Amino acid sequence: MSLRTLAILTLSWCLGATAQEADHVRGTARKYVKNLTAPALHGRGYVMNGDGLAAEWIAQQFVGMGLKPLKADHFQPFQFNVNTFPDSMRVSLDGRSLTAGVDFIVDPASGSANGTFNLVHLTPADVLDPARRSMSMGVLSGHAACLHFPATTDADTLRLYGEVERELMYFGPVVKQAQGKLTWGVAQEARPFPLIEVAGAALTDSTESITLNVRNVMRPRHEARNVLGWVKGRSNKWVVVGAHYDHLGRMGSEALFPGANDNASGVAMMLALAEWFAKHKPKYNMLFVAFAGEEAGLVGSEWFMVDRLVQASQIKLMLNLDILGTGDDGITVVNATAQPKLFDQLVAINGERKLLAQVKARGPACNSDHCPFVKRNVPALFVYTMGGIAAYHDVLDREETLPLTEFADLYALLKEFLTILK
Repeated sequence: MSLRTLAILTLSWCLGATAQEADHVRGTARKYVKNLTAPALHGRGYVMNGDGLAAEWIAQQFVGMGLKPLKADHFQPFQFNVNTFPDSMRVSLDGRSLTAGVDFIVDPASGSANGTFNLVHLTPADVLDPARRSMSMGVLSGHAACLHFPATTDADTLRLYGEVERELMYFGPVVKQAQGKLTWGVAQEARPFPLIEVAGAALTDSTESITLNVRNVMRPRHEARNVLGWVKGRSNKWVVVGAHYDHLGRMGSEALFPGANDNASGVAMMLALAEWFAKHKPKYNMLFVAFAGEEAGLVGSEWFMVDRLVQASQIKLMLNLDILGTGDDGITVVNATAQPKLFDQLVAINGERKLLAQVKARGPACNSDHCPFVKRNVPALFVYTMGGIAAYHDVLDREETLPLTEFADLYALLKEFLTILK
């Protein structure tokens, strides 16, 4: 047997995901997701230092794997503004109490309100027609606006509705019916009054009053940290493997958003790959980055590029891992059409190994932490899984219901892709 043949067989054996290895990968990923979604980390958000505790935990994993820091430690600090809701939150309609996160959410840019407010029911004509608008605004003082806007998917109409809602939040509390499921977020600003989004049939055109106890705390210059660890390769070029670890945290003391799929699953994949490459010397320097502040607007990944710990010209590839907990229908690769050679390599490996149902191409989209890299002409791909559970930005995105259906096969695909990257 020639040395070349032996080397190929050895590489194939190392990269091959045996059943035993697949079980280990899934089991370890499950432990990572369970730790990251534990109530003690408070949803990895901005109440009770949730994101700070998560950063410390990830740094401990890097140290345990032997990943080196780029500077004195594994952290890259930065700051941004964030609106929070740290206290117990109460909302009731006509005396009927609603459950936070289940029956209602507050708009992330909500301000505070305490008391009972009579509702002024408004239709689009009441606020968009100039003659009726003046009359409607005149009766809002001391009351809450209850919006009855028809459901739509038209982007321009939704944008117009949003502008109206934001303006009304300067005059008093606003309440509206949810269109579909309750989906929360993060805001870097706060308006004077809250907007309450109500699910189900609790809010009708005959509801008379809303009682609120909502308090926001604006945190200017919140201190956040990206977490970085690297493995030395045989080249001076870099491959960056990133996954954001932050999530939405707590909406009041009652509603916890665990963020299992978004994005404990991506962090679990990043850690699994880091463990492999810490033991198997890569061709390129491998930098593993757990980004903070993604939910607040890609703040951590933007700061990573601005801070220039690694020069953009030295980065061979940025691989972004976000929402990897299912995979029944395969994966989507964002920015694939802009990086056809990299995408074709993924497709070829998957075709040969028969790992996932499909590897689907998608064009450029500034929807996760690859975006600041793409803007600076760094080759980047963003991978997410398709199919399975639909929980997203809600209280149902829990570890207990996250299937990790194709986690081991996706791990095998990405591990081989990064190993043979040209």
